[in-house]
Amino acid sequence: MAKRARKTDDPGLSLKGSGLVFVGTKDGEIRGPSRRGAGVYAWDTRHLSRYEVEPRKGTLRLRSAEVLPDGARLSYSFGRGVRVERRIHIDTGISDEWSLANTGGRQVTFDAEIIADADFRDLFEVRRRTRTTTGRIHRAASNGDTLQLGYSAIDGVTHATAVVAPTKAWRVARTPATARIRTVVAPGAEKSLRIEIGVRSSLSSPTYGKRDWLAWETTATRFASDSPDLDAWLAQSSLDLFLLSDRTAVGYFPAAGIPWFVAPFGRDSILTALFALPLRRDLAPAVLRMLADHQGKANVPQRDEEPGRIAHEIRQGEIVRTGGAFGTPYYGSVDATPLFVWLAAEAARWMPERDLVGEFEPHLREALEWMEERGDLDDDGFIEFERQAPTGILNQMWKDSGESLLDAKGERPAGPIAAVEVQAYAYAACRSLAEVVARRDPAWSGSLAARAEQMRLRFERAFWMPQRSFYAQALDGRKRQIRDVVSNPGHVLWAGIASQAHARATARRLREPDLASGWGIRTRSSRSKHFDPGNYQNGAVWPHDTAIAAAGMARYGDRNGAARTIAEILDTANAFPDRRLPELFGGHTRQTGEQPHTYPVACSPQAWSAAAAFLCVRTMLGLDVSADGTSVTLDPLLPDGVDEFEAHGLRVGTGTIDVRLARTRSRVRVDSVQASGVSVANR
Repeated sequence: MAKRARKTDDPGLSLKGSGLVFVGTKDGEIRGPSRRGAGVYAWDTRHLSRYEVEPRKGTLRLRSAEVLPDGARLSYSFGRGVRVERRIHIDTGISDEWSLANTGGRQVTFDAEIIADADFRDLFEVRRRTRTTTGRIHRAASNGDTLQLGYSAIDGVTHATAVVAPTKAWRVARTPATARIRTVVAPGAEKSLRIEIGVRSSLSSPTYGKRDWLAWETTATRFASDSPDLDAWLAQSSLDLFLLSDRTAVGYFPAAGIPWFVAPFGRDSILTALFALPLRRDLAPAVLRMLADHQGKANVPQRDEEPGRIAHEIRQGEIVRTGGAFGTPYYGSVDATPLFVWLAAEAARWMPERDLVGEFEPHLREALEWMEERGDLDDDGFIEFERQAPTGILNQMWKDSGESLLDAKGERPAGPIAAVEVQAYAYAACRSLAEVVARRDPAWSGSLAARAEQMRLRFERAFWMPQRSFYAQALDGRKRQIRDVVSNPGHVLWAGIASQAHARATARRLREPDLASGWGIRTRSSRSKHFDPGNYQNGAVWPHDTAIAAAGMARYGDRNGAARTIAEILDTANAFPDRRLPELFGGHTRQTGEQPHTYPVACSPQAWSAAAAFLCVRTMLGLDVSADGTSVTLDPLLPDGVDEFEAHGLRVGTGTIDVRLARTRSRVRVDSVQASGVSVANR
């Protein structure tokens, strides 16, 4: 059963380096082994399941904790007159530096014990009570100041963790291993100590460039407004995207989220790159390259692989390596393939100098062929899913939990299933690509445009529910509508497949209180008998889903609905510590004096939640880009509480723009715009 959401509590500390992840408590401890995700991870394996520095006398009291681009800075008090500053650096290893300053009049002794252990669990089994992998955990060994922990998997892969501390020896006779560190600080003096954590594996490591936060900041769009809350949310979201991204030869590739999804993903990484275009464009080519390199080549039912299909996720852990799950790469999502095409077409508008269509044309044609042939399981013109192996994902859409798709009886309908948003993505992919290739290949463009129009006509007939003035969630294997009211039609508006009349009705329906919780758009209507506000995808709120709904409302002219929805996302961000939006949170109705309910195992930070901020920026700007990238149009709106908004150095199409929005009375307008290399028009 899914974990239930609960009221907001202080989040832990989630840090990411190059191939390495640290997840601990707010005060920097890994108290475990934990099923909530605490640990140090590499190669989809937990290399430390416990790591604590505990004074033998006295208490460390956390005063502040700040996440930095390369780690974290923590401050503690320790007795009278002693300040403890801790700096955690993370890259390919972890450096844990402690500085003690004695401002009192007496000598102080810092006498502490380091506790360390590693269970080397596969990431997929961290949340399970019972371990399923059967490799051998090596006996802990000590070599002076170095603790050595190791593991041999059943397929011969070895993992090792080393903890180096300022101690004479580790005690390893019992589990966990411990070591004593002791330093004396005279009055007015400062002392420091350092603990180093290193990880190794016989598995290969991808080659990434060194991440540079200053370079990221100076090459990203700069935003400013008259709302400190909005500015802080956008700044935190940019930092979170940086933390989650690895620097490749062609740009930054975003992992999906910490701790469960620090891996290349199809759907998640594509949507993140699409959302992030107003911040920076170089996520798109990196995502396209990674996914093109792993595009399906053969029919492999165990992994749902088919020629042309885009991968769902790429893992390295023991379970997928040894046949205990669906294998890797795994292809069990039907939306990643049309989203891949859509991203290529949209990125081509934003980056015409790269000729991304030319670079990826063979991959795009293979993806389009998959969409038309293998993705359409019953030749009715819709893309359907039905897993090919019992170990695969059952619901191969973004709401991929096993209970997210239910009929009136509360049962999972028989497939193959045609999900509403998947058809919308396919339409947007064909329509956008048709526009982009119109000059270079008129025949291909015409074919794509005709295909998109046929999709649109079929879609309206099959998915519209006149009695509910809304779109159905999906069609089952007998082409019957799955009629419960859910958030997915927001994606329909964003993708542009809806008719004007149906879109206006859908936008109004999304803002009714059974869907609009006050914190965002619920995944399922509160009037549904299947609704549960604490359920993963049957009532909880996902920030990226809500941002998509806002973008869809604005696309069809519901500016008030879009502005209200963005205002609610901003309020939600302000309600979470550090303004970091998690993967999801509870769908409880907003009440005065209450905070959103957290979901216990939600990823935080999470890529498409962070990138959702910049989809909201695009919605606020009302920014559209011409097919050749030489012109943009603006149609602005602002949420309540924001009267001025600016974007500087926004690289789009063939040039760069600086734009300022302002609210005059009740009207939002483009107050000023400066463009270089690209023309700008106001709608």
